[in-house]
Amino acid sequence: MSGITIQWKTETAMDQSRLVSLLGEFGELLFIPLGSNVNLESCVSNLIMHADVACAVMDGETVGFLAMYPDDQEPQSAHISVIAVKPKQQGRGIGKAMLSRALGLARQWGMKTVGLDVSADNKAAQQLCRSLGFHVHVRDGARWQMRHRLSEMPTRSTVTPMEEQPRLLAALDLDIELRIKRDDLYPMAGGGIKARKIEYIARDMIAHGQDVIVTNGGPQSNHARASAIVAAILGIKCHLVIVLEHGARYLDTGNILLMRLSGAEIEYCTKDQLATRMDCAMDTYRSKGHNPRYVWGGGHCLAGTVAFVDAALEAQEQCGDWIPDFLVTASATGSTQAGFAIGYARTPTRVIGISAARDKVRGSQIVRDCVSEYADHVLPVSGRVDIDFRDDWTEGGYERTSPQLLELIQGAARAGVFVDPTYSGKALNGLVNLVMRGEIPSGSKVLFWHTGGLMNLQASAFAGGMICL
Repeated sequence: MSGITIQWKTETAMDQSRLVSLLGEFGELLFIPLGSNVNLESCVSNLIMHADVACAVMDGETVGFLAMYPDDQEPQSAHISVIAVKPKQQGRGIGKAMLSRALGLARQWGMKTVGLDVSADNKAAQQLCRSLGFHVHVRDGARWQMRHRLSEMPTRSTVTPMEEQPRLLAALDLDIELRIKRDDLYPMAGGGIKARKIEYIARDMIAHGQDVIVTNGGPQSNHARASAIVAAILGIKCHLVIVLEHGARYLDTGNILLMRLSGAEIEYCTKDQLATRMDCAMDTYRSKGHNPRYVWGGGHCLAGTVAFVDAALEAQEQCGDWIPDFLVTASATGSTQAGFAIGYARTPTRVIGISAARDKVRGSQIVRDCVSEYADHVLPVSGRVDIDFRDDWTEGGYERTSPQLLELIQGAARAGVFVDPTYSGKALNGLVNLVMRGEIPSGSKVLFWHTGGLMNLQASAFAGGMICL
């Protein structure tokens, strides 16, 4: 099948005579066919005045037709008055793509529900609607009203706890004032900083009417897991390109288990195939009429940086007069540390990022690039931005561990704080060593940003054993 392009009337010329012709051509194919006495010119006048109209075009031919308008009778509700696909093209996903795009537009409008009417005996149309989350709202003889309730993103009032954890201080023998920002408890998409990031990315997708998220990561990628769960919540497609190493064996647990259970489309590849597979996935969804969003691994994007500029302000409000001398966090794809660097630029707080894998030169530059992108596209950064990126405790690379790191993780767990060996555990290890070196002096006020990682812990060297009686 040739590629499908879905064009809204705002994107292409569509005058009244063209719409009359389309309505006449598709009238008998609608979920509720038009009667022979319908005044097409009057219908088209209403569409032009009130509706957004989309055409599915293949090889220059219009093969699908859809119109949707805000429902004046019900606040924050949209109504799809026209949807049809030519018989020869039915069963190829065109109707599903058009409905998906319509739902994306309704989210963009800020709607809460989308409705449409369908004939009681049109089982194929009912099945199509149900596959996208519509349900029968009213049965009125031969005409059924179906409705889709759009899932809403949580409000930005979510604030994660700030804790002192004196038992952890004692367990680690640290002579500092320590507070922990518990983003591991972020109440969405499995928690952690990637859940905070994907919330911002999803809001940006909604603002652009996008209906598919295409992203990547490893089998235990917190970002890929958060993406899959948010897509499931919103009812949009999620396509994950998961990178594996040849010959390596991976536990089907932790993040990859949640990705799979969420219904995400998952494909596997090696690292050298990643760019090609991502581009191919984007091209495939576009060719089917979707409006996909390409998201770099780890949620590395401007929206991710903005999320942690806001998070920095959130933490400052929680801390009040307690102003940390240091903020220590895990640093991987860069946007988290960049957000903190911007958010704390006008304070005396020194932000230190502990690398999960990258070397200092590359990691520092990526953080700087994120800061520059924010300054160019959001707001100029006021204050001094210092990038302190440490690669001393990577343990040799991503997901690599050491006996010392595992011992630290177990000690923290016995104080009631669970960190993982991939991200938050390395950050905590870095904090401990910075205190031991004297770079963080005794008595310093230190804010440790817990980035999450419980799923990583479940798939780590601590897991996999069997118990029985």
